[in-house]
Amino acid sequence: MSRLEIEWPDEGVERVRAARGRLAQSGVALRALSFEERLAAVARVLADWTAADSPWRRQLIESLAGVTPFELGTVAEGLDSALRAWEPETLIQCARRELVGGGRILAPFEWTTVLAGGSIPMPTILSSLLPLVLGSPVLLRETSKDPATASLLARSLAARDERLARCFEFLTFSVDDRPAFEAALEAPCVVATGSDETIESIAGRIRPSQRFVAYGHRFSVSLLGPRVAADPDLCREVAAGLALDVARWDQAGCLSPVVVYLVGLDSRDAQHIALTISEAMEAIASVMPRGPIDPILATQIATERAEARMREASGRGRLFEGSNHTLVLEADAQPRPAPLQRFLRLMPVDSRDDLVRTLAPFAGHLSNVAIAGLLSEELPEACSGAPSEAEHRRADDLMLLEALSRLGVSRVTRPGRMQTPPIDWPHDGMPLFTPMARFTQANLIRL
Repeated sequence: MSRLEIEWPDEGVERVRAARGRLAQSGVALRALSFEERLAAVARVLADWTAADSPWRRQLIESLAGVTPFELGTVAEGLDSALRAWEPETLIQCARRELVGGGRILAPFEWTTVLAGGSIPMPTILSSLLPLVLGSPVLLRETSKDPATASLLARSLAARDERLARCFEFLTFSVDDRPAFEAALEAPCVVATGSDETIESIAGRIRPSQRFVAYGHRFSVSLLGPRVAADPDLCREVAAGLALDVARWDQAGCLSPVVVYLVGLDSRDAQHIALTISEAMEAIASVMPRGPIDPILATQIATERAEARMREASGRGRLFEGSNHTLVLEADAQPRPAPLQRFLRLMPVDSRDDLVRTLAPFAGHLSNVAIAGLLSEELPEACSGAPSEAEHRRADDLMLLEALSRLGVSRVTRPGRMQTPPIDWPHDGMPLFTPMARFTQANLIRL
């Protein structure tokens, strides 16, 4: 065979296999630790990241601002607010609640592959830490949209606990490197975050004997009721909260609101709310400026603005344009594209029943819902009057919340808190640990 005919081994595959070999050796020591020892060690790493003066968080802020399209102020606020909402003690309690008791024995997977997706770092950090609690070493395939988080996480593990550090490997390989992907997908447990198309492609390559934990495409909405318009202070508070929810990560994550539904509001109140939100979005840009926009997205935003202007000219809706945002008050709740990059639509619906019917086509893709001025528990007067009236209001609220739950909503909160869920929130309706866990039931009965 001549020199030109030599078939060199695929570099990506070789790196995956080498990492797998190292993880197999390190996993023995990880599983030798008790569950409580592993949990305490991971909680200490999490505490290093969530502390008010965390050097790891500071370094990640600086790194992400240099390698992602997010501006420094946006990265700093988004990362600080999100990670400070992750309480290490909440992680500990959640792990014990999900994993301990019931005559079950935790049977860790030999290794877990985590396929990161998107440019927001929190899912990458969490998906990498959870398997370590379970006793499963992690091979992380980092995304090209975030080349900073994995290396800093590895350094923070090494600084806190070398045993954990040896059980975490991260690699980068092209999406076109099919052999490397196939090697990574040989893991007994595969965790992936991405678009529905990406998730479907990966699912088709996973064997029935493997565990596949998938987090696909989701988006979030807000619901505003009549009291928002009736209470000026509440209106300003809600507007500031929604502006913050949209500005965080430039509306890039599944927790970002893309539509605000105005329930039972007349056109004058709707315009007042829209103007107040637009003003809040413009104000927040001074401390959290929007990052540069991809040309394709810029074209989409320009197209949607042009169409909104035509509808406005015919008396159907209003367009509010800012230096860093677009807000469209629609005349109806007809589904329309969501270009993101701080592009928000406000859509009117007449009643709660109309709202549920409007949301029904999006079942399975809804993530968080922020509500204000709509539920009776928000209203002081709901507790006054005849008991039967208060009970009726609470029953209506429960019906709405149950309907949202059936549509796949996994968290209901208030404007301003959409991007800062607690660490144990049921992402896509799933528990935190058990989707990645394997158990053996041990009922030993003496005969």
